[in-house]
Amino acid sequence: MGVMFAVTGLLIAACNRDRQTADIPDIQSIYSNISYLDSLIRTDRIDSIGKVNDLIVATLRNYDRRAQSPDDAAILDSLTSINSAAHDLIQFCSETQSNLDLLEQDTKALENQYRSGKIKLIAYASALVEADQTLVDIHNQLSEKTRKALEYLKNQSLLVSMLGPLPMPADL
Repeated sequence: MGVMFAVTGLLIAACNRDRQTADIPDIQSIYSNISYLDSLIRTDRIDSIGKVNDLIVATLRNYDRRAQSPDDAAILDSLTSINSAAHDLIQFCSETQSNLDLLEQDTKALENQYRSGKIKLIAYASALVEADQTLVDIHNQLSEKTRKALEYLKNQSLLVSMLGPLPMPADL
């Protein structure tokens, strides 16, 4: 009987130690990371990328079916790729803004459910880990899309300057 209490005591101590050392994200860090990512997608840099992309779109429209040479066609293809990368970033930021709002609402609901005893610690911890991983994924995607857009945009002004002049419309 004494051995059974000793084994039970060891199991309880081990479970408590595992629970204390488990890597459960702090709910306040979840809220902080949501705010941080929200601030990243609302930066002047993102706005600037959008404005430059608008200029690229205007250039592409002006030159639509008007490329004067194979070089112009190649430049327009490159501008189309740049536009695509910038558009992907802008669209990602727009969608992410909505997703972050939803994640914040879900996190608040989760916190309320846990505090009111409607869900157990294991479900709460699991949801926090999932939210934290979602934020890491968003950050990684945002970083990659921003890097790619900025890398492509470096060449935008040079490419536009290399385009031949637009043909003048024929006088009627």
